[in-house]
Amino acid sequence: MATEEEAHQARAEHSDYLRKSGAHAIAVDKYNQQGNESFGVVAYYQTEPQSELPTTLEIEREGKTKNIPLEIVIGSQGSLE
Repeated sequence: MATEEEAHQARAEHSDYLRKSGAHAIAVDKYNQQGNESFGVVAYYQTEPQSELPTTLEIEREGKTKNIPLEIVIGSQGSLE
């Protein structure tokens, strides 16, 4: 399980990597993991990324390594009307 703060840290530390892989937006969102509220990073792509991406993003927090969930969403980029 990850806190919102940990998910934001993972987003900040790995956003360059995700953008280089083709992500057009990167967000933090909450989800339900085994009945518990948790947070993760969501990367949005217009098309399938060229290379396989990990399912978690690693951060270091308080001297410990933690894996933050990464979800990939494929779809069109939104637009303002």
